[in-house]
Amino acid sequence: TTLLYTIKFEHRMSEWDSWVDFVLGHTANHYYENAPPDNAGTWHIHIGGHDGSCYAKSAGFDHVFETSEIEKMSRTVNGEETDIFSAPPKGFSIVKNVPATSDFNVLTGKSKAAPSRQLYVARCTSTLVVALVDITNCNRGVEGIALSAVVHGITEGINAGI
Repeated sequence: TTLLYTIKFEHRMSEWDSWVDFVLGHTANHYYENAPPDNAGTWHIHIGGHDGSCYAKSAGFDHVFETSEIEKMSRTVNGEETDIFSAPPKGFSIVKNVPATSDFNVLTGKSKAAPSRQLYVARCTSTLVVALVDITNCNRGVEGIALSAVVHGITEGINAGI
């Protein structure tokens, strides 16, 4: 007797996928509530460890950061001295490390190839969140709104226990 097994592999939503959806939802909703309609933004979220590992990311997160780049961003946003401003992640310029709240900072950057793509990095208690947003008609005003949205999304995530 021969037994044949068919194994079907499916993507199962992990706890981290739920956190990506949670942070993405709060961040994007805050942005859409405050940004002008002609400055639409498309948000992408990556959640991982302080060591540069990736736990989960949104489906549209298309940039591949090296583990060492993510680890360096994590150390920088935590206030450690690094060479990130002179040796940023490939394809990006790092603009500044913003003290967002008393609990965390947000590292900000821009894509060198697509100036409408913004980079925001925040370190939570046990995770690192990397957000990419593609903004239509990007300008300094909406960059500030996007930063505010990231702060809101991260704050909601911390309050919920991320």
